[in-house]
Amino acid sequence: MQRAVPQAARCLILSVPVLAGSGCRDAAQETDRLDHAVDSPTHPTTDSAGVRMVRFSELQDLDLPEVNRRLLYSTSAGVELHQVAGAVFLPDSSLAVANSGSSQVLVLDRQGNLLERGGRQEEGPGEYVDIAWIGVDADGTLTVFDDRLRRMTFLDARGSVTGIRRVEVTEALVPLAGLAGGEFLAVVERRSFRPLGLQRGPLFLVVVDDAGAVVDTLGQWAGKQRHVTPDRMIPVGFAATALYAGRGPHAVLATTDSLDVTLYEASTPLTRIRSGHTPRQVTSREKEAWTELVLDLYPEAVRPAQRRTLEQSTVRDTYPALGALKVAADGAVWIGGYTALDDAERNWTVLRRDGVPLGRLSLPVYRPELLKVRESGITGWAPVELETTIPSASHELLDVAEDRIAVLRTSELGEEFIEVYAIDPPR
Repeated sequence: MQRAVPQAARCLILSVPVLAGSGCRDAAQETDRLDHAVDSPTHPTTDSAGVRMVRFSELQDLDLPEVNRRLLYSTSAGVELHQVAGAVFLPDSSLAVANSGSSQVLVLDRQGNLLERGGRQEEGPGEYVDIAWIGVDADGTLTVFDDRLRRMTFLDARGSVTGIRRVEVTEALVPLAGLAGGEFLAVVERRSFRPLGLQRGPLFLVVVDDAGAVVDTLGQWAGKQRHVTPDRMIPVGFAATALYAGRGPHAVLATTDSLDVTLYEASTPLTRIRSGHTPRQVTSREKEAWTELVLDLYPEAVRPAQRRTLEQSTVRDTYPALGALKVAADGAVWIGGYTALDDAERNWTVLRRDGVPLGRLSLPVYRPELLKVRESGITGWAPVELETTIPSASHELLDVAEDRIAVLRTSELGEEFIEVYAIDPPR
């Protein structure tokens, strides 16, 4: 049943107080309260709204068991993929893959064999122009969001279209979780070219109704750092940002300035996880390597001008506290460390939905070599640092089911493929 919300709620994304990820309460008061919380995962506290608060001295220092994994299959031999926008496990452990490069949704069986392939690059029912997200409900209903068409397409487990809905929100939007009555949670970004200089546009967690309009705002986070000039946004090296993920009824959001993660079930915040963070220094060699990586995107003739543009911005002296985030089908939170430019693997820490740490594993880092630039005046392709769409990191962990995970990889030739592993479910 749709909730009754006053018309003024549609404007809340312009007026809510700045939060660190715990509903609509003041961030400074909440941070002060957490600083006095018991520094132990076995003695959590609960705030007045019933949110479980868990704090660690240093999450990465915990002595946790390794989560074992065993390769079940890889798509590298039989399925061609390009610009994978996401993948989710269905209730029978088949895998639905949103392949943005071909504007298609593919369904693979438990062994990785192709069952269904649907869609093409058009604007009709079951067709897509810019697939940005794929999600799944508990009953196996798939939802595909097309950012260009501002449209959600609903599919059954075999990939057949069962419904279509337009989204009225004009800002950059990514759906996260489905709610009762056709509503869903989404993150929305409102970015301005003011003030100039280093800026972090706000990122909002909102409720969108079944008519595609924002009816409630649950919280606000600081978005991605960028250096703003009167006519463009310049990337910041190793920028702090907000991360987000959704799966089924769950959504999880975090800030990377410190390790500060909030788990939601539907529109209710369940658990907030905080950890100390010992800053890791970015070396001068790494700063220069990041600059050269960006400059390599441009023809040699314009690189001197682009270097001067980058010099107007900055490269951070320390790495962010985390670099990737995922929520599992059961609400478990997976937190990925921030990787250096030459790291081959990322360490993931798994926490139960109540914040209890369960285990740790390492996965090969997915580095998107080519991502389409949406900035005006730039043609061709660029790494994720240059994107001006709603900020979140692209990473290797596509989905986590009860006993398996889907991992996005790239070959030495830059070709994308998916590996599916069986895991011993951490308890």
